[in-house]
Amino acid sequence: MSSAQGGEDGGKPSGGMVQAELPALLSAAFEAGGEMGGRLRGFDWSATPLGPPSEWSAALVHAVGTMLSSRAQIVMFWGPEHRAFYNDAYRPTIGAKHPHALGQPAREHWVETWDVLGPLLESVRATGEAYRGEDHPFVLDRHGFLEDVYFDISYDPIREADGSINGVFCIVNETTGRVLGERRLRALADAAVAVNTARSTAEVLQVAARHALGLTEAVRVVVTAAGARYEADGGGTAAVEPSVVLPLTGTTGEQLGELRVWADDEGDVDPGRAALAQFARLIGVRLENARLYEAEHRIASTLQHSLLPRSLPQLPGAVVASRYLPSSTDVEVGGDWYDVIRPDGELVLVIGDVVGKGVRAAAAMGQLRNALRAYVLEGYDPGEALTRLNRLVCSVEQLSFATVVCLRFDPGTGRLRYASAGHPSPLLIKGGDVTLLHDRALGPPVGAIPATTYRTVADTLTTGTRLLLYTDGLIEDRQLGIDAALGQLREDATQPGEHVSDLIDAVVARVAVRPRRDDVAVLALEATEPHRFSLRLPADPTRLSVLRKRLEDFLVAHRVGATDVFDLTVAVSEAAANAIEHPVEPAEPTIGVEVTVADGEVVATVRDSGRWREPTGAGFRGRGLALIRALGELTVSRSAEGTEVTLRRRLQD
Repeated sequence: MSSAQGGEDGGKPSGGMVQAELPALLSAAFEAGGEMGGRLRGFDWSATPLGPPSEWSAALVHAVGTMLSSRAQIVMFWGPEHRAFYNDAYRPTIGAKHPHALGQPAREHWVETWDVLGPLLESVRATGEAYRGEDHPFVLDRHGFLEDVYFDISYDPIREADGSINGVFCIVNETTGRVLGERRLRALADAAVAVNTARSTAEVLQVAARHALGLTEAVRVVVTAAGARYEADGGGTAAVEPSVVLPLTGTTGEQLGELRVWADDEGDVDPGRAALAQFARLIGVRLENARLYEAEHRIASTLQHSLLPRSLPQLPGAVVASRYLPSSTDVEVGGDWYDVIRPDGELVLVIGDVVGKGVRAAAAMGQLRNALRAYVLEGYDPGEALTRLNRLVCSVEQLSFATVVCLRFDPGTGRLRYASAGHPSPLLIKGGDVTLLHDRALGPPVGAIPATTYRTVADTLTTGTRLLLYTDGLIEDRQLGIDAALGQLREDATQPGEHVSDLIDAVVARVAVRPRRDDVAVLALEATEPHRFSLRLPADPTRLSVLRKRLEDFLVAHRVGATDVFDLTVAVSEAAANAIEHPVEPAEPTIGVEVTVADGEVVATVRDSGRWREPTGAGFRGRGLALIRALGELTVSRSAEGTEVTLRRRLQD
């Protein structure tokens, strides 16, 4: 082995080797060629197809002499096997391959990159055309692991005296450091842009962890701050301890978090440490901004919700529900609002949108809401209330513009009166039929024209009819035009639902999951029988929540006390659960519930259409009737058509 490698003594000839006289040029080159000159002299070339140096061709002698005398990184491949020669300057580029690669076929020691190197060498030998490349990529195993490396290369043919090509002279310059450095700079610039677009702490950590992987050849990155944590996995086996730990500090020097980076078992992240340090400073500043953003967002959210009703009034014959979705793309307070007012046995629904954003819009929203509420409570109809509101807005110094719709409903008669100031028309929903409440503008926005008089339009709502009021954020979609979005809204409003809250769930489902440029306010009303509550439900235990919600709304609307509401909800819910669970082979997979309130007494009836199973006496189930009986006067009637459970309860004073 020592003769094949020139020995470990710096390249002296092995003892059994007979030395013939070398050409003067080659002898001088070996003498002045440093370590590699000594190793080339000491290598047992006679054991290779090249033969002893004394028999080398003039072309090979001159090529070796030129290579050894140069300070450039040069490797030379000779013969059909591409046997390797290289000088001292080239040694660092192959790492642990030295000195084993000397004099050996290139394919044996450059096997990991032979699919790239082999065709290049064969092409130069076959065509006689030199090859030049800048930042040419190779994959090399020179330190016990594969790494991506880059070289400026010039592969030139070596011609024999007869003109044939028997070798390739390769001048190389490793550019890996520069290429990776430029790549890290680009990655750092991309990372800076990405992290600067993140707003919340969670977003900053997520973006930072992912981009830190790209700055180094790390296998794991963990970023932590303020109780939050995000980890990115780059693949591979991480070392036990992190290779780099960097603090994340803000502009004041306060440590806000920590960046930890793991290299693999053999690798190192030192080449990317400087970029990581710069990135850590960027992360720290952005975390500081994220804290400010989140504080502003909390303030904005608190202000938004403080300007909206905490609860909605209930009135016999009407069921209302609402939803408010703040903008997801801006911390500024929006100008959307809604209100529900209960004057003199009627229900007034208001929804509006102040033009603009920020504290000024929020302040205007609060002023308009309170002023309109006052006009309604004074007894003015919707048109006169909007007329007075417009007059008020036009009289103040800081003029505001707002779209508003005001709707007054009498559950006892079904009478509906409404007026609109430039606001999108509510939807009128009758079963599967959805239409606009009005198909033309009824007036300009409040604050637009000082002398505007808004008229009140009269209509009637029959039992079971629903109204959907909304702000324009519900139908603003970059992918769709307003008309298409409104058509989609009408389609969503046709989805079946036992409660108006189901209607709201259906129409906001699309906007709730996408970024919103504007706030969304939605208000829904259903006309019901004033003193009778009736509901038909699928025989599905998961639908009992709908029953409980509808029953609670009905009882609260009749001003039933909290204790009675709780007891009646428990009793009716238990009766409905029995009606779902016990019937055998029901004629219809549904149950019916009917509740009435009259003369201080509630009567609730639950019906099914099957024969009940006999109780087993085991477990908790089977005690439902006893529970219901404890909460009121119970009557159970069984027939061929099904079972009817009736509960009567005298309300507490």
